Amino acid sequence: MRPELSLVIPAYNEEKRITTRIQNLIKYFDRALGEYELLVIADGCTDKTPDAVSEYTNNNPRVRLFVFPERLGKGGAIIEGFKLAKGDAIVIADADDSVPPEEILKLVREAEDQDVVIGSRYTRDSKLPMREPFLRYFLGRSFNALTKLMFWRLRGIADTQCGAKVVKRYVADKILGDLFITGFAIDVNLIYSAMRRGFKVKEVGITYTHIEHESKVSKALAKLVLGMFFSLIKLRLYYSRFRPVLDTKTMRKISSFLWNLTKA
Repeated sequence: MRPELSLVIPAYNEEKRITTRIQNLIKYFDRALGEYELLVIADGCTDKTPDAVSEYTNNNPRVRLFVFPERLGKGGAIIEGFKLAKGDAIVIADADDSVPPEEILKLVREAEDQDVVIGSRYTRDSKLPMREPFLRYFLGRSFNALTKLMFWRLRGIADTQCGAKVVKRYVADKILGDLFITGFAIDVNLIYSAMRRGFKVKEVGITYTHIEHESKVSKALAKLVLGMFFSLIKLRLYYSRFRPVLDTKTMRKISSFLWNLTKA
């Protein structure tokens, strides 16, 4: 039977957090939904993340593990997740418990009459029991402001980077060819591409609890900011008359150098 929902979790060295996340999702969605699947995209892991997830795949057919030996990046893992997911709606969720299962289901319900629904930490109805460190908050809001300046369609979006989004299957199929950002700016790539194609995107405030322990973002904040800024430039070029620049040898070398420098 085709699953109603696909939960896609990109996982890079999440050995210490992934089992708790899987347990909580399974426990909740077994009661809340009829048919669903949970896909873990092991992204070039150098720890025992695949082994930890395998304990569930061996006993639960709803849990599916896909191991990619080479590093894809968060964006690359999400793109592969879109290709592998079978559900009518696809949820992108982080490997930690910052967005609890009940908030994910709220986004899924909101998506019944929408094309894309994105969770938000910065709308009036958002709730933040544990806030992120000031520097991370400041850089995040600065990135959001820059994004709005570069992409006018996103001027009404308060939070592109929240780790919970729902994308309908038909939307994923349409925009898949436009997704090429392999790093953390994949969220901007996804939302903007959906809007460009005329799909409805709704932002919904959620309860979000920042979890600092084992955070990949906080550990490499400066590198990630640089990589995300360059990703915005690439995305702006992609949707402009200068798009051929992306295919030049020089740009490919720069992209490769910055990817190796900033991947986290």
